[in-house]
Amino acid sequence: MAERFAAAAPAEADLLASTVFGVHGARHLGGAPRQAEPAPGTSWWHGPTVHHTTSPLFRPVGYRRTRREAPALPAPRPTGGGRHRKPERPTTELRIAARLLLAHPLVTAEGPHGAALALIRRHATTLAERFHTLLGYRLTLGPDHARLHKSPLPGRGLPGLDPAGYAELVRALAALARGAQPGTSDDRVRALLDQWRPPAELAADLLTAPALPPAGPELTVRRLLAETPVVLLDDLAPAERAHLLAAAPAETERFADVLGLTAEIRAEGIALLDPADELTDLALPGPGTLAQAALLLAERLVEDLRPVDTDTAPPAVLIPDALIDGTLGDITDDYGMSAGWDAGYLADLAAFRRDALDLLHRMGLAAPAGRNWLLRAPAARYAPRAELQPAPGSGRHSRPAAGPAQPRGRDRQAV
Repeated sequence: MAERFAAAAPAEADLLASTVFGVHGARHLGGAPRQAEPAPGTSWWHGPTVHHTTSPLFRPVGYRRTRREAPALPAPRPTGGGRHRKPERPTTELRIAARLLLAHPLVTAEGPHGAALALIRRHATTLAERFHTLLGYRLTLGPDHARLHKSPLPGRGLPGLDPAGYAELVRALAALARGAQPGTSDDRVRALLDQWRPPAELAADLLTAPALPPAGPELTVRRLLAETPVVLLDDLAPAERAHLLAAAPAETERFADVLGLTAEIRAEGIALLDPADELTDLALPGPGTLAQAALLLAERLVEDLRPVDTDTAPPAVLIPDALIDGTLGDITDDYGMSAGWDAGYLADLAAFRRDALDLLHRMGLAAPAGRNWLLRAPAARYAPRAELQPAPGSGRHSRPAAGPAQPRGRDRQAV
């Protein structure tokens, strides 16, 4: 297996790692609109937005984030009339354990989430049944670990590892499985093993566990809903699209019950959101230069390119290449120094562009199309509401978009 990793291209190695290890976390967009849910069939391009509540750059001075509470859980059934009797807690505990496993599929006694191992073990039978029924995932437990076996996803390999790193990880796990020291000199692999703290039986399981059986349309759609930020109808195979169109309310209700996720159902597809902004391995909105710049880039591109027609809006629009460079130049001028952005990115706009677009891609808001990029409809949830009046670009780097004038909304300070 180490040789197979070493010989693979980077993207192939990431997919192989996702297939073999299946330890990627769930990924969901942050923020939920405060407006009422729009009428069925509303497009993301023209629906409610979270612009007022998400971007760290638009929060008032002295703002301190407070974690939103998850939706209220159903009241427990009465368990008796004694005044000292405590209410049942299985619904709460099951949801906590299920969310933890979806976010962190490896839980070891010596790892960072070791304290939750007893909770997982207490509800192991029900958790295994629910994960199997809902997602076709397999839950296994050893004396010192719990592992949720996930299905592979493109682009969801182990952060920081290239093909050589994956090969070294396989050799290190093989040594641990034999009860020997890994003996690796790769700092990335050592850091990962320090985080996982895998006992011998888990190291062996990671290398030898059978793959999950093939999934049909229903399980495929559910896995995408549970693990990815956005599921667009146009990205699905015909049978998968038919299932989602027919069963969207029932499917989203299942995820609300088991994981506490809420649904954003739009004409183009569905996004499941975590009201606590916790069930994701990437945060958008989020802190730091890259997350802030990517969000601003998406917002301004939406303002320039948002389709006017509310009845025939496409799920994605082509981004003129010069518009990306011009918009990134504008937001760097506007916020780079005042927001204390990373000096390396400010000095290398090509790397800044590459990494900002990559983050938008990983969050389902943009997609590569050959040498060009597409802006996807869900990006509009982070932009101001559409103002159906044309306005030229105002920044010194801006380039006018080709074609007819598009709706825009530049009044960012109004938030």
